[in-house]
Amino acid sequence: MKETYIENNLVYKVSNDKLFTGTAQSKRKNGHLVYEEVYKNGIILSSNLYYNGKEIRVSNKSIYNPEKPLVLSKEIKYNLEGEIFETTTYNNDGIKILVEQFKNGKLTYSCQYLGKKKNGLELGYSEDGEKLKYRCEFINGKKNGIEYCLKDDGAETKKEYKNGKKIK
Repeated sequence: MKETYIENNLVYKVSNDKLFTGTAQSKRKNGHLVYEEVYKNGIILSSNLYYNGKEIRVSNKSIYNPEKPLVLSKEIKYNLEGEIFETTTYNNDGIKILVEQFKNGKLTYSCQYLGKKKNGLELGYSEDGEKLKYRCEFINGKKNGIEYCLKDDGAETKKEYKNGKKIK
């Protein structure tokens, strides 16, 4: 990391002032890998943040848009067992559009966004990913339409919203 520098959103190698291609790493004094970034022709492609432990395990991975330097495409969060437990997807401009959560490799939660506000469907599933337990549509951060909820005892509830206000 100390052998590179950023100028105009591109990364250069300090020794020869040329665009950097390769992996830049940050390590502790004891040699533990903390963080790394992968570059091609000065453009960041991905970065990994590692758990602090004896084994080298990724905790967070960020994937960048190769056409737009420093603009995120996707973020992936891993648990200690190395399984993905959450992903966040971004559009070409780096605006958040989807968050998904997983348990044991099964999708348990999904929500569409437009930036910081929920915009689209929010869905919740049982832990095995088989059964829909929650469904609601959002427009610009406000509930809109029928909110469906399936409780653990099998009871279903439905509420209707319009522009964030409950109408039924």
